[in-house]
Amino acid sequence: GVEVRDNDDGSYMASFVAEQFGEAKLSVSINGQPLKGSPYSIVVGRNYPAIVKPSKIVNDNGSMSGPAGIAFNKDGMWAVADWSNHCVYLFDDRDELVRTIGSYGSSDGQFSYPRGVSFDSHNHLYVSDYYNDRIQKFDIHGNYLLKFGSEGSSDGQLK
Repeated sequence: GVEVRDNDDGSYMASFVAEQFGEAKLSVSINGQPLKGSPYSIVVGRNYPAIVKPSKIVNDNGSMSGPAGIAFNKDGMWAVADWSNHCVYLFDDRDELVRTIGSYGSSDGQFSYPRGVSFDSHNHLYVSDYYNDRIQKFDIHGNYLLKFGSEGSSDGQLK
């Protein structure tokens, strides 16, 4: 079943146990009416909750339009790649937006359709930058550190 919690700030948290891992669609309705942007694309991983908080995830235009990947670090921070807005949102362990990383482009620290995010044991954030055919690495403060990969199918290249 689905458990819904009122956060007493105009937002709600829904939690559930998924039947399988991988990409899924989450449909959210209130009084039979779909919530704006629903269904949401989510990724369910082993030992990680699937979290969708549309009221907490905002950009300059007021909404996340293409969530594509989510990752959690050992301290409870989490990151969401936004495919359509070409950025990554970083949240603290209280689910508050800490910063937005990146913008559209091909320079260091910019993205062209970021898809996946992951943290390493040192809290570095890795972002798969889909159309730039690379992986970028950032520190926990959102500072660009390095990139690797290029277009192609040889060793060290991404297709």
